Amino acid sequence: MEKLVHRRQFLTALALAPFIGPKLFAQTDLPQPALLGDGAGGIKEGWTMLVFPDTQNYAKYAKNQGNFERMCQWVADHREAWKIKLAMHEGDIVEQNGIEVGGGQGYGDQNSLSQWTSARRALDKIKDQLPIVMATGNHDYGPRSSENRNSQFPKYFPLDWNRHTLPQKDGGILIETAPNAFGVQTLENAAYEFKPPFGRPILLVSLEWAPRKAAVDWARAVFARPKYAQHLGILLTHCFLKDNNLRDGQGENIPTGSGNPHWYGTGKGGDTHDGEDLWKALVKDAPQIQLVFNGHVMGAHVGYRVDQATAGHDVHQMLFNAQGFGGGSDEKGNGGDGWMRLVTFEPDGKTVSVRTFSALKLDQGKAPWWNHPRWRFTLKIR
Repeated sequence: MEKLVHRRQFLTALALAPFIGPKLFAQTDLPQPALLGDGAGGIKEGWTMLVFPDTQNYAKYAKNQGNFERMCQWVADHREAWKIKLAMHEGDIVEQNGIEVGGGQGYGDQNSLSQWTSARRALDKIKDQLPIVMATGNHDYGPRSSENRNSQFPKYFPLDWNRHTLPQKDGGILIETAPNAFGVQTLENAAYEFKPPFGRPILLVSLEWAPRKAAVDWARAVFARPKYAQHLGILLTHCFLKDNNLRDGQGENIPTGSGNPHWYGTGKGGDTHDGEDLWKALVKDAPQIQLVFNGHVMGAHVGYRVDQATAGHDVHQMLFNAQGFGGGSDEKGNGGDGWMRLVTFEPDGKTVSVRTFSALKLDQGKAPWWNHPRWRFTLKIR
């Protein structure tokens, strides 16, 4: 995850909510779905995909670890009401992948064993109920933040962790995996075929932090297979879109800038892809990718843009993060206010309703919905 921004920068970015996207429309013009009270009643029609943003600030403080557990418990308790069939995690599961002692200086008070264990403990609350697809973030590698490509992710989330994401022959949705940087088959690069209650089947690919060329080549080959040509394609990766609605590495987002994958130790050798690299090498020419999800970026914590793929269809790209809210990295904070995203696929097969909800806010007696066009909107898929 990127470094915390200055408070004034953050408030300025948050104020820039109305914007003009690449198709020359304002996101404030997109219809907004209903907020549905306290959320307990769920939805009457459609089905929902749950999206967890970066959870590193829950993991790194002992007092905040229960907040991620509370989020997962809400999902478990309301899975049927919301018809939640799939969950995704956008990466930065922990703050430090490989430290033996809690970090201090804004890095939290928990060592990596505690952080990984807490993330696993939280997600175990829903692992028997639905498939969980995970991306890895920069903080999930190296001692602290992608100094190298060593990660404990495969140890805590092995191939057989979630029975719903076992290989298809064993009853899960996993199609295949690609080797990680050390030649090991893990869930760092994985392809899934998910069959929702209605509509087209979904081809979902999750990619490692700052994907290497081998991983991108593999993903491109999967999306190019004729048997998946009519699927709805979804890409999940940690870094893609920024809060200024440009892809990381596009335009003013120069590849050498802080937070860009090329800036980290894992990117120094050149075998890495930022958002613009991924757009050019994978997304724009894929015959069916229509949705891209990522976290990583702070500032306004959200971003959205639509571009036309080579085949002529729209590609909706969405940044969603919340780690700076509720105190974020501050030891007095709560690690992100508990915000998570409910992405509902409506019965017409074309409308997708995006809502942002917090069980922590609900517990505090505050409004549990983020009622703003950048956090609550609908989009159309073909």
